[in-house]
Amino acid sequence: MPVLKKWLIRLGISGAWMSLCGLFGIALCLAAMYLYLDPKNPDVETYRNYQLEQPLRIFSAEGALIAEFGDRRLIPVEIADVPKLYLDAVVSTEDKRFFRHQGIDWISLANDALDLLFTDGVKRGASTITMQLPRNIADLSREQTFVRKFREMLLAIKIEHELTKEEILELYINIVPFGKHSYGVQAAAFTYYGKPVHELDLAQLAMLAGLPKRPEAGNPINGPKWALDRRNLVLRRMRDTGAISLDEYEAASEQPITARVHRRELDLYAPYPAEIVRQNVIERFGREAYSGYSVHTTIDVDHQRAAQMSVRTELESFDLRRGYRGPERRILISDAVEDIKQHFVQELTSETEVGSMLPAVVVSIDTDSIEVVLSNGQVETVEWNGLKWARRSLGEAGVGRSPQTADEIVEIGDLVRIRLVEEAWTLTQVPEIQGSIVAVNPRTGAITAMVGGYNFGINQYNHASQLQRQPGSGFKPFVYTAALASGVTPATVFLDAPLVYNDDHMETAYRPRNFSGTYNGPTRVREALYRSINLVSIRVLEHVGADSAREFVTRFGFEKDELPNNTQLAIGGGTITVSPLEMVAAYSVIANGGYQIEPHLIDRVVNQDGDTLYKPLVPVVCSNCGYTDTGFDHSNWSKSENFRFEHSTQSSSSSLDANRVLDERLVFLVDSMLRDVVSRGTGRGAMTLERSDLAGKTGTTDRAVDTWFNGFQQNLVASSWVGYTSQRALGESEYGSRSPLSIWVEFMRNALADVPEYVPEPPNGIVSVKIDAATGQIVQSDSKSAITEYFLAESAPTADSVRSSSETLVLSPEELF
Repeated sequence: MPVLKKWLIRLGISGAWMSLCGLFGIALCLAAMYLYLDPKNPDVETYRNYQLEQPLRIFSAEGALIAEFGDRRLIPVEIADVPKLYLDAVVSTEDKRFFRHQGIDWISLANDALDLLFTDGVKRGASTITMQLPRNIADLSREQTFVRKFREMLLAIKIEHELTKEEILELYINIVPFGKHSYGVQAAAFTYYGKPVHELDLAQLAMLAGLPKRPEAGNPINGPKWALDRRNLVLRRMRDTGAISLDEYEAASEQPITARVHRRELDLYAPYPAEIVRQNVIERFGREAYSGYSVHTTIDVDHQRAAQMSVRTELESFDLRRGYRGPERRILISDAVEDIKQHFVQELTSETEVGSMLPAVVVSIDTDSIEVVLSNGQVETVEWNGLKWARRSLGEAGVGRSPQTADEIVEIGDLVRIRLVEEAWTLTQVPEIQGSIVAVNPRTGAITAMVGGYNFGINQYNHASQLQRQPGSGFKPFVYTAALASGVTPATVFLDAPLVYNDDHMETAYRPRNFSGTYNGPTRVREALYRSINLVSIRVLEHVGADSAREFVTRFGFEKDELPNNTQLAIGGGTITVSPLEMVAAYSVIANGGYQIEPHLIDRVVNQDGDTLYKPLVPVVCSNCGYTDTGFDHSNWSKSENFRFEHSTQSSSSSLDANRVLDERLVFLVDSMLRDVVSRGTGRGAMTLERSDLAGKTGTTDRAVDTWFNGFQQNLVASSWVGYTSQRALGESEYGSRSPLSIWVEFMRNALADVPEYVPEPPNGIVSVKIDAATGQIVQSDSKSAITEYFLAESAPTADSVRSSSETLVLSPEELF
């Protein structure tokens, strides 16, 4: 017995000693982990000053939502504005001892430890509301579970020492995920119920309180059964804690799911201007822009919609008349494939729709029809009326003969595009051609519409702002304005005849030519412009001097050093490259009466409280300058009863006075000449609008690589371009007077629908004189060849030079220039 007692005593001492050693070891490990992890943890100020991430929203001038950037939909709410029932539901469900612990619920933690020792795993989880903050703010969820849990505990203790319980709870209810891209209870209330959280009933509040457990798979849209069970669990816990009565519990638990997705969809998808705005705002504000900033742009929603439709329609029309290029790809069928249809459907899973064009695979071919399978497995028939257009494309050579049977067009396994046209399926294809249009208010520089290509999802390159191409004849008005300023008149006659330039640095002589390949002899300046005669333009430039012309055209916003000092300046060729945005700014100088403006998209940037953070200071034509009374109020374009901003804004109206860069008399002369381009020249296609106040100029470069139309009415300027991104030739039958003019016309048809006609009156210093249509010389008013021409008063021919209708004029070579 004494010996056994001695051994027991020794064992007891040893056990105590081992327990002490074990506790010491645990403490040492915990201390080591603290020293290792604490420096990596965010400072508590991160939580006190946490910036809630919200989408950057882009609006039109009327308040239409045209873009939203950022994955998280978050609407901050103060805890005082949240129903107590919801707070009770959160605490009852997530952390029932929240108001009693100091960041860590030791009771729940001990229960978890026992679960870990005696069962297969932890089933409850001991994360308190405070511990969940680091998980959602510091993104600890990717780390290993034990390390993450320990870091959460350390941070929870720190947070509890710095923030009050109310501050912790307010932060929690604003950042936790609820699914469907909504973060925070207020955003969740709008997402699932379409109203603020304080208007929800008990069943709805309980539903939201349960969602953070499984926000995506368990929300009432994606997982209604789980969501309903979770809601009723929340209600039971609220009943058990006394937050609600038994009657309230029973009534709420019997309610069906009333949630559905309430999300403000885009009023108009306008990706090209929106992306420019996003880049500018991020450059100015950085990531702070994703804290609920809204950008009010100058985009007019009706103009933008018309611009997008006109570009899409014309590019598709161009593409169809260039012929069918064949399938996007051909899907091979091996002998191992048992179900061909299912094989095709599987291949279609990686394809996306392009507008109304659906991807499909040909499964059978008849003489005058085909059957195709869609990505959903449905088989559709395309009849001959939807196929017969598909003549084979021969590239620049044109198109082949019309097909006679369906098997001349497609093969089984072809991946093609189809669309519904008047309730019948038709074969189609995604255009390779690109186009753009940009429209500007010439008095303010406000961009009212911008389309940078056929489809932003396919090609994000903005052909309206980023494109740099030769402007062709669209540049001629600027050279002609320089000539008018140097004494040339619209009636001055120049010779339209061949020119030859010899250069020792060139193997062959340079022989510029007219686009038509013909020559007209003596030609008045006005006629040369509206008929776009290259040889006259070159002679006009030689008369003015290339360097003088380069200096003068800087008034339209171009850089002198970027312009060629040779004959290419006269025809918009050589090294001249411009964007449609630059062209629309240049033509605005003519449209507004001679003032230089700056095209811009951003009107103002505001925060979530409606405070204006940024408003660009841009030059504006003063109210009593230029064409002051065109009969139209531009502010009408930014008014709409269909849209409203989600908050009022305080915005300054400060602006700069635009600089006058052209004499108003010069502007009048050029404007009248450009109206002749529309009424009798290369822009005659615009006469379908049946307006007398339209002016503009076509542009077509060599081999029709680039085609343009730049035009205006005094209230709106627009420039359109059509071409290939790869700078391929469009074809011999393509000109600026075709596709670009068609885009411009259809856009203006809508944009000017409510704008009255306005033709500028001659300003002081302009005189009208009767001249001979052939010679440009002054004649008596009763002459059969007499036409009216405008002149600067100091350049007008005098009465002393009036000839009778019977006199004959002989021009000397000097008079022909």
